Amino acid sequence: MPRRLLYLTPYFPPLARVGALRPLKFVRFLPEHDWLPVVVCDLWQGAQVDLDLLGAVPPGVPVERVWSSRAQPAWRRLEHTPPSERSLQRVRSPAKQDKTSLRERLPDWLNNPELIPLGEHGPRMRYNRRAVERVLERYPCDAILVNADPYAAALVGRDIAARHGLPLVVDFRDPWAPCELRRPRRPRPIRALVDRLERRVVQSCDAVIVNTRQAQRDYRTHYTDLPPERFKCIHNHFDETLIRGGAQESFEAFSLLFLGNFGRFIKAGVLLQVLAGIKARGFGADQVQLVVTGRFPETSWRLASGMGVQDMIRLHPHVPYRQIGAVMEASDLLVLMIQPRGRQRFAAKLFDYLASSRPIVAISDNPEVARVLEQCKAGRAFGHAEISAVVDFVVDQVTQRQSDIGPKDASAYHSKAATARLAEILDETLASGPG
Repeated sequence: MPRRLLYLTPYFPPLARVGALRPLKFVRFLPEHDWLPVVVCDLWQGAQVDLDLLGAVPPGVPVERVWSSRAQPAWRRLEHTPPSERSLQRVRSPAKQDKTSLRERLPDWLNNPELIPLGEHGPRMRYNRRAVERVLERYPCDAILVNADPYAAALVGRDIAARHGLPLVVDFRDPWAPCELRRPRRPRPIRALVDRLERRVVQSCDAVIVNTRQAQRDYRTHYTDLPPERFKCIHNHFDETLIRGGAQESFEAFSLLFLGNFGRFIKAGVLLQVLAGIKARGFGADQVQLVVTGRFPETSWRLASGMGVQDMIRLHPHVPYRQIGAVMEASDLLVLMIQPRGRQRFAAKLFDYLASSRPIVAISDNPEVARVLEQCKAGRAFGHAEISAVVDFVVDQVTQRQSDIGPKDASAYHSKAATARLAEILDETLASGPG
């Protein structure tokens, strides 16, 4: 008889955001380890959705869209919408992707989500608790797993676990209090508040999961008074069966594919310098192009124009997650960008890239990224200051002089392996009892 796992994950399909993908992949394989997840999630009018993701949820998994009062009305509206119109928010067309958002036009001191520690989710916590209690009445569970962010979910999970005497595991994914990118942006009083909130959760947990080794080390350093084995690492991971849909014609020129958006943390400047270096080597827009499937801000367009490489950039229509496999296979080189100071995290798309046969070039100062690529024989990582080396690498790829990459061996980062590790953690917490 499988154990039931109360899985609190506000972000879950059909929400089409990266935070919904990690729990989806876990949910697909947890039943193989005698854990039946009972998912409690959110939905809201105006959210970007991808209904193809719903088909990936195993049919025997209960999914309760009751996390907030807005979830059920949004779900009913979605169910009664004709299939051809089933989107709570249309993805912007490529023609509009270069416009600067209102948020970007705000002064830096005001354009700071860290000013509100729990964001929009804080005021809903009382409702969240009541909703979760009702789900527990219908589905008695053996343990609780929280997918955060939103970090308010971790506080709700802590309260529910304490009230019912259940083991608690929190999957922070990216760091909360000791985040190297976000912590410096928090005013001192808010930093102190976040520290207190996170400590309440961490002290109550049986296990805290993050998705990089560096984040795991930083948490162990941040909480020297707690057992270091409480802090676990499960990297993000890939399931190639999720991304086999769709089709993509071959690109006209050698294509560097960037899946995703440029924005607050990921800037296009270094990559544009790489394009300029490639152009200086005699390769024009008819020979090499950067294909971007997400947002490319107006500021980046201006920078590209100033460097004379705007004609080498191609904006590709939005690609639903389940169709990215075809786009990757049609490209020649997969591009990964990591924020220069970012050593605690790296983009989840790295692991989707590992599911492809195409080589990867990463622009990152994070040694962990380089280790993953080397371990999997998947490509090369270069620091942000190594622009000339990146240009050499790409030119070698264009002229087919690079031959020592692959075939990839990425089985260690498959969702099956990641879920097996999660199941081990859950088994251990259940055996040892709560807290």
